[in-house]
Amino acid sequence: MADHIGVRASGTLTAAHRTGHSLVVTRLQGLLAPGTETPPLKQEAAYSIVVQVRPLQQHAFTVGGRQIHAGAVPADAVSVVSLADCPRSVMSGPLDAVQFYVPHALVDTVARENDVPPPSHLAWPRADRDPVAAGLVALLLPGLAEPDPARAMFVEHTAMAFLAHALDRYGGGGAATARAVRSGLSPWQERRAQEILHARFATALTIAEVAQACRLSPSYFAAAFRRSTGQSPHRYLSDLRITEAKRLMRETALPLAEVALLCGFGDQSYFTRAFSQAVGASPGQWRRTHREGGIPH
Repeated sequence: MADHIGVRASGTLTAAHRTGHSLVVTRLQGLLAPGTETPPLKQEAAYSIVVQVRPLQQHAFTVGGRQIHAGAVPADAVSVVSLADCPRSVMSGPLDAVQFYVPHALVDTVARENDVPPPSHLAWPRADRDPVAAGLVALLLPGLAEPDPARAMFVEHTAMAFLAHALDRYGGGGAATARAVRSGLSPWQERRAQEILHARFATALTIAEVAQACRLSPSYFAAAFRRSTGQSPHRYLSDLRITEAKRLMRETALPLAEVALLCGFGDQSYFTRAFSQAVGASPGQWRRTHREGGIPH
């Protein structure tokens, strides 16, 4: 796109989705002579989403032979266009913008993962500011300026968060789509996290281990898990342990200290605190009220 417009790409990064589709982010910077006209773009099954970092002096924007915008463009404004629709631009002045190149197939994939019908198109008024998009772009600018492998995970998830936002705001689904789109775990991540938590709840499992299996940072995983399940990972894990403790107290005569260890609580004191807080009764009290004929069952 930089070569097409006649400006420089001052930074590029790629965020790969697990399906193999990739989203490419490029910062476009340069000075456009008055009336700079872009030649026809090759038709592609992809969207070009451009967020203005700084205002653009003049932009006459035509899509499919129909003029979409003519005039100045403020900072934080967005253009969204399918490259299959033959977009044409005439621009003037300093250009500083970030472009997201997003294959149609990736948009459809992310929509399905979030239980949203794939949109027939994405669109956004050219002169309307989008502060959320601008905020996400601001988070990506350091990675565009100085790529850092240590920040690759953060950059990838921020870019994918931008796509989720674009699907929500630009997909034409209105409030129903906004409610349906979530920024939680993808279906495979939620399944993987729950599989690990159920399989290893009785061990010294850490949330960092589960996050790593989902290819997320611990903090991002914790927030996404809560949005997806309605519970924090720690609460979910504690509930699994308490459920197993109840089973053991009903069906065996094991001492409470042993029940605590078998359920992953570490010691009886911690078990008692966690159980009492969740159930409203101590383990001993709960066990006595759930005996039949004085024999645990």
